Amino acid sequence: MEKQNSMVEVFGIRLPDDDPFQRSREQLFDLLPASNMSGILKYKNESSLRRTLLGEVLSRKLLGIKLNFSCKEIDVNKSGKGKPFIKNNNSIFFNISHSGDWIVCAISSKDVGIDVEKIKKPVYRIAERYFSKEERAALSRLDEPEKTVYFFDLWTLKESYLKMLGKGLTKSLGSFTISRENAHFKIIESGYELKKVFFMQYNFDKDYTVSVCSNGDQFAEHITILSLNELLDLNDGK
Repeated sequence: MEKQNSMVEVFGIRLPDDDPFQRSREQLFDLLPASNMSGILKYKNESSLRRTLLGEVLSRKLLGIKLNFSCKEIDVNKSGKGKPFIKNNNSIFFNISHSGDWIVCAISSKDVGIDVEKIKKPVYRIAERYFSKEERAALSRLDEPEKTVYFFDLWTLKESYLKMLGKGLTKSLGSFTISRENAHFKIIESGYELKKVFFMQYNFDKDYTVSVCSNGDQFAEHITILSLNELLDLNDGK
């Protein structure tokens, strides 16, 4: 087994056009265990099916490289709150997110969460329900378009933290505060700054925001963007 370092690596793939996807569809499904295939085929929305399929293949290819296993050999399970993990392995952690045209995956030897969102006109009443008082105040001091950008900064940062914890929405988004200080983000909970929670954001597409949260403070400088062919050509442990 390859020795893991604490660097959080982040990978992304853009949803391919219809023709190249259809040409590769069978090959993509062939990389997955039958149990995964049946679950993905239940999606009635074609875009959701494609994003989920690509997310599964992307994460399994990356895990295969790290663990020297084939895609099908990796025993991926989900916690009761939906957090994916590798059964009987605590040396590597990963998380997947997709929105619009993008599928992203973070992988590390430390616990990790990732969230990507397409930037669109915010529904600011959501902030009243899900953001803390301090976050709403910080948002109200901004003018457009910075206000929209910061809304999605907060949303993805908070989601990435919850996904790292693996608690889903059983933990209230408003129970903690994300604060920006000198272009860096920190998290405050019950009046205290959490010193062992770290964030990273990546500017890879002007129409999207992606945030990563980890217990480790070492992050890759850039997202590694893969094409569909590059994804299929990744040499896992098979």
